[in-house]
Amino acid sequence: MLEKAKRLTFGCRCGSRHTISTSVLEVSDGATDKLISYIKDKYESGRALLVCDSNTEKYAAPIVTALGCRCMTLPGNAHANEIETDRLSRFMDGCGEISAMIACGSGSVHDIVRYCAHEKKIPFVSYPTAASVDGFVSGVAAMTMHGQKLTYPSSSPVALFAEPAVFCDAPARLTASGVGDMIGKITSLFDWQVANILTGEPLCRDIFDMTKEALDTVITASERPDVKTSREFPVLVMKGLLLSGLAMQLAGNSRPASGSEHHMSHLWEMHAINMPTEALHGEKVGVGTVYMLSHIKANADIIDRELVIDECKIFSDDVVRPIFGTLAEGIIKENLPHGEGSSAIAVLGKDSLIKNAEKLRSLISSLPSPDSVRAILKRVGGCTEPEDISLPGDPDFIKRSVTYSPYVRNRLTFSKIISAVSVTQGGISK
Repeated sequence: MLEKAKRLTFGCRCGSRHTISTSVLEVSDGATDKLISYIKDKYESGRALLVCDSNTEKYAAPIVTALGCRCMTLPGNAHANEIETDRLSRFMDGCGEISAMIACGSGSVHDIVRYCAHEKKIPFVSYPTAASVDGFVSGVAAMTMHGQKLTYPSSSPVALFAEPAVFCDAPARLTASGVGDMIGKITSLFDWQVANILTGEPLCRDIFDMTKEALDTVITASERPDVKTSREFPVLVMKGLLLSGLAMQLAGNSRPASGSEHHMSHLWEMHAINMPTEALHGEKVGVGTVYMLSHIKANADIIDRELVIDECKIFSDDVVRPIFGTLAEGIIKENLPHGEGSSAIAVLGKDSLIKNAEKLRSLISSLPSPDSVRAILKRVGGCTEPEDISLPGDPDFIKRSVTYSPYVRNRLTFSKIISAVSVTQGGISK
């Protein structure tokens, strides 16, 4: 995996120069011992800091003992937000010099560590304890800061060591969540192609293919007859997740792996239209993918319309505040960071869809059906419906989810165009 990614740093079809910070990627028996040796060889091990949570401290303990390093244990339900980053930052300030950090956990622990490591310019090493998300080796941190879901440029790990005996021991729900996160690449790759066609947004075909390979790896693995009992299945999911993470690192952003389906997840995580849910990130992404596919297919005829979009109306306070409440100012700032004419949809002309209708129609027709994606998720024990993740399943909630989730990021997606049309012209489908 890593060698494939490194090759793109020497030359790529897109002509851009990609960079990668992760120099070691080890998914094998004995990875824990290799992690310990790596830290001892590269850093002053006694000054390292391992960060885990109450769920993963049993895996952290042998590493801490072997290295003689310091350890901070976060709550088991810790979220990647300003509360936990402040908690870790203050702990770090009391540690004196820190030679390196080790993230021992799943998604939230990694985002908290990478954010603080980036802020304090300290290298960190990844030790994932579940095949649950694709962000372990990415260079961005998905954070909920003061209630708003934001993605921050952050540090990629200098190395990753994944021990199958550890992450295969994780609850099956976590691996199913990893499948949900990967299933989201169906719509994220679609949205990337849409943006490329309509606006010329750069699309690196090599990075696109790497992400597609990661997606195909996980889908193929999910077809195994022993998918719920095989210890090889979590290994294949982990490899797919890491390949997707490397693609994000090479791209320098989350575009290859995060589109309209992630925006659905982010909206729900902001609790703007729903009560808090303890559903896992990948569970929400999987459900978001199912319903975003339905939304895209139900509104495919939009590509035959002329666009008459008033972005200032779309992102006006009287439209945004009833949905986002106290977060409205941040949402407007995200979408109109430089005032009028600066949103992701601002570059679209009225004939943008019509003149590219055939290409868009081909992309939409190539998308799998929502039911086929449901079948994949069900095979692995994943979530497919809002009720599965403690969210309302009524049509009004679904409609608000697909309409307002594109507001979460200033990124062009097909659903963002549908939402823009619904606000300015009407006619959105349920």
